[in-house]
Amino acid sequence: MRLICILIIAMLCMTGCYLLPVGDAQSMRTAITIPSITPDLTPQANATPSNLPQGVYDALPSVMGICFEASWDAADRLFIIRSAEDHIRFYDLADNSELCRRAVRRVPFDFSTGDILIGRWNRGYGCTAQHEIINYERNDTARTILIQAQFSTEGDCPYELVRGFWLGIEDAQDYDIRLEVQ
Repeated sequence: MRLICILIIAMLCMTGCYLLPVGDAQSMRTAITIPSITPDLTPQANATPSNLPQGVYDALPSVMGICFEASWDAADRLFIIRSAEDHIRFYDLADNSELCRRAVRRVPFDFSTGDILIGRWNRGYGCTAQHEIINYERNDTARTILIQAQFSTEGDCPYELVRGFWLGIEDAQDYDIRLEVQ
């Protein structure tokens, strides 16, 4: 049984989902830190929404160096990152929060082609957590993008989960972008 739990935890960590046993949450979050996770980016291990629209791609690996505490603290906050300078400031926020035991591992993102990085972390309780895109509307005339997604957790495991939902969007530098997660 212990081996099964360890395997489940390992699989969750490889897919960008941080977890922590429920209990005295603040002291537990301080006591247990996942300072950085190197994701397994093979298709079977990369648990991203399978229905990504054309011009949208998984960008979760771009933020995998953020520790559990910083992602927990930033949960439900939307980040739209349009430049390398914005990306540096994003990482500086995590480092300056002093929630991570070590400096955040910074992963570059290519903004030179007009792509942007948008995302957030969501919190829940259970064994697994996932996001599904339920609506995507891009209006090139009005220069707007609307992304609606569903966040869900499954199972009765006693874990606090933080799941990142990070997307790269092609050629969207000057678009008004909204991301709504239910």
